[in-house]
Amino acid sequence: MHHSLYVSAAAAVLIVATAARADVTISSAPTQDMNCSGGVCAPTGKKAVLNVGDLQILLSSGNVEVTTTGSGVQADNLAVDAALTWSSTSTLALDAHDSIAMSKSIAVAGIGGLTLTTNDGGSNGTLSFGPKGNVTFQNLSSVLTINGTSYTLENSVKSLASAVLANPNGAFALASSYDASQDGTYSNCPIDTTLSGTLQGLGNTISNLAVTAKPQRGLDSCAGLILSVGASGVVESLRLKAIEYKDKRKHDSVDGGLAGENYGSIFGNSVSGSIVGAGAGGLVGVNYGTIVSSSANVHVRTFCCNGGFVGGGGLVANNAGSIELSHASGDVSGVLGGGGLTYFNEGWISESYATGNVSQGGGLVYENAGAITNSYATGAVNGANSGGLIYANNDYSVTDSYSTGLVRPEAGGFVCDGSFNLSDDYWDTTTSGTTYGVCNDGNVSGVTGLTTLQLQSGLPAGFDPSIWAEDKKINNGLPYLINNPPEKK
Repeated sequence: MHHSLYVSAAAAVLIVATAARADVTISSAPTQDMNCSGGVCAPTGKKAVLNVGDLQILLSSGNVEVTTTGSGVQADNLAVDAALTWSSTSTLALDAHDSIAMSKSIAVAGIGGLTLTTNDGGSNGTLSFGPKGNVTFQNLSSVLTINGTSYTLENSVKSLASAVLANPNGAFALASSYDASQDGTYSNCPIDTTLSGTLQGLGNTISNLAVTAKPQRGLDSCAGLILSVGASGVVESLRLKAIEYKDKRKHDSVDGGLAGENYGSIFGNSVSGSIVGAGAGGLVGVNYGTIVSSSANVHVRTFCCNGGFVGGGGLVANNAGSIELSHASGDVSGVLGGGGLTYFNEGWISESYATGNVSQGGGLVYENAGAITNSYATGAVNGANSGGLIYANNDYSVTDSYSTGLVRPEAGGFVCDGSFNLSDDYWDTTTSGTTYGVCNDGNVSGVTGLTTLQLQSGLPAGFDPSIWAEDKKINNGLPYLINNPPEKK
């Protein structure tokens, strides 16, 4: 299993840092502080640049390795900042002491190969893809190796599902983006099994995936791409765009844009579109594992219900694991309410946020029975029994967090109901429309109301400046998470 798996929040921080201070960069700038000899390009200085045109010329005549380790020079990270393509049979190897970050595309146009290595001497390094970064293969016979593991390349939902069903413990990669509208509507999760191996999206996109789960399928059916990610399962850097899921069952329905359940590791994934079901999350239905650096912009609509789970969450319906450095921006609506990030939290939420509007419940979480720290919500919450951040808190820790969303009269600017265990928390009295932090005109210790101007004038007391920052050009001048900044519009 490759070393970029099971990253913690500390490791995921490197994704942001890598893009900003990559030590070896493949770019359109002239080659400097880089020596290429005998098929190996290594740095001769701490800030080395390899011109993408020079690299393409080298690949036209043989295999090339680009490494961060030079003679007497040890760079940390490697970044691909210019689009790279070659059509020869050559193999490109990218070898980083810590992380590899791709902000531009790599296209293997022939039958050539690609080898990616992170943490070669380092630790906590990641393989990450920016919004315009991805890897594509024209020929499925090409060789892809990531940290010593060979991946099987697939280029459609059906072929990917068939390969995983035949070997749930295998390592698979999406070779290129795929438009699933040609598949019609699936009656169940295409990958209708527990993934115990690895699915690497390589920054590619599956668009227009449609699933309508039928009631007769029973408890093993779901509306999603994957039924379940097992404890050893990993899904990385896969993008789902314009999904349309409907689950017609009225009970035992827990659906997710990516997966119904997650017991493993989900890292660097994103989903957009819509889901309708009795219980649903924009990314995952129920999370028992880890979700890091992932996002959802999914309109989640839930309906009632003949028993079973009925909540909706912008990212996750029920979180019993950890959510770190992630966010949700889709609206959440339903008869029994929802949460902008998750409906029910009995796990850990850290450095995450939600911006979608919620029909009733909480801007971030509907009910909290876990821990929340360094997180925020900005969406409006339209319900009398609602809170700007949380509807109900069951005496669990909520620290260093804030909310700004408009709430109805008698709702709470920060939290509505329950027993409170709050510390260094805030709500915006200007945008929320209330000077009360709790439902029914109440206030409790640990949460303070501040005006928008006060929130913009400096980090509130208790907010760690290594985690939070303010900039008038970012997040409307309000506090934002340094390692999980708002998406650019």
